[in-house]
Amino acid sequence: MNESSKSSALGGIEDTARDFWATRPVRPREGGKIGGVCVALGRRYGVDPVLLRVAFAVGAFYGGAGLLLYLLGWLVLPKEAEASDGRAHRPTSTPVVVFILCMLLPLSFIVWDFAGLLGLLAGVTGLYLLHRHRSEKQAAVDTSSPQATTTDAPTGHTWVYPGTRTAEPEPEEQFERRDPPAWDPLGAAPFAWDLPEPGAPEPEPEPEPPVRRSVTLVTVGLAMLAGGVGFAVGMAPAAALATALGVLGLGMVAGAFLRGGRGLIGFAVPVAVLAVAFSLLPTGPWRGVSDTVVEPTTVQEVRPSYEASVGNIELHLDGLPLSPDGAPLRTSANVGLGNISVYVPENVDLQVTCSADRGHVDCLGSERGGRDLRESAEDLGADGPGGGRMNLELEVGTGNVEVHRV
Repeated sequence: MNESSKSSALGGIEDTARDFWATRPVRPREGGKIGGVCVALGRRYGVDPVLLRVAFAVGAFYGGAGLLLYLLGWLVLPKEAEASDGRAHRPTSTPVVVFILCMLLPLSFIVWDFAGLLGLLAGVTGLYLLHRHRSEKQAAVDTSSPQATTTDAPTGHTWVYPGTRTAEPEPEEQFERRDPPAWDPLGAAPFAWDLPEPGAPEPEPEPEPPVRRSVTLVTVGLAMLAGGVGFAVGMAPAAALATALGVLGLGMVAGAFLRGGRGLIGFAVPVAVLAVAFSLLPTGPWRGVSDTVVEPTTVQEVRPSYEASVGNIELHLDGLPLSPDGAPLRTSANVGLGNISVYVPENVDLQVTCSADRGHVDCLGSERGGRDLRESAEDLGADGPGGGRMNLELEVGTGNVEVHRV
């Protein structure tokens, strides 16, 4: 992306944010459940408030992001004023502001994890797209409210049969029409002089399109709910994303029968990419990134364990002077994402265990590839028993494990 594209993109986001703040919705005095944030957004953008309530409820499972966004909306969106105030709206009352701030304080500490940041990003992006594409839309005014009933609509002329009594017209209506209508150029019907000119026939109303099944909207909501519940109960990110991906897949199958849900592909692709990425990343505590090559010359230089979250570990143990009657040399290596290669003497008595969650193992000639691999081998070397002993524990999350005699 060049500099002009970056500046135009940033300018579009800034303009949208400024326009949202200038035309932000007003929370109604009546009709809201708690605070009226969903009703205000629904009326402003022509969206059913029930769908917005579902979205905030689902977002609450993402580290409390939905609750945090709702409280922020309650805080910054003004409230509709009383009719006697003479104002269109007024700011949030002081007791409510104090209550919201007390709620925001603990939420601000618990929302800063992966699930919370994901929920905040989804909420802010959804509001941005909603304002970007539906800022000109407005929900229909509720006709049951007193403000919706007006009496200023103009009334047309009403023909009265001759000889009947009627109310006296207003002073401005006490005039006679001098020019006959176009359909009576000779003025043969004086009683019809006050009739309006015939207008063009009104077009027949077009048939309303059939109600579209919101397969995409419902499926995305269920997928977010499934993923959020997975995060809430402590599932690994890859497992929670896989659960959401499964719900999206079921939605696409249902959409094939209901002729909808094509938009689910755009959601399924990034979720699948994230699920694969998190499944490959190492789990457990972070042990850093390293590319370690160890070439000890004495047994004392060998550490009990070698660890790395990402990287490679290469152990050259073939030059160690091992005592035939001494204690066995014990060491281990663990890598989350990477490779482990170990080189041992030709005549050493070796006991080794090679394991990998996914990848490939070559444990003294015994090779396997795939998932959940574990190979154990015990080999006395070319000369049989004697020549020293080694016990090795080698494990990778995603990668390769190799043990070779030199």
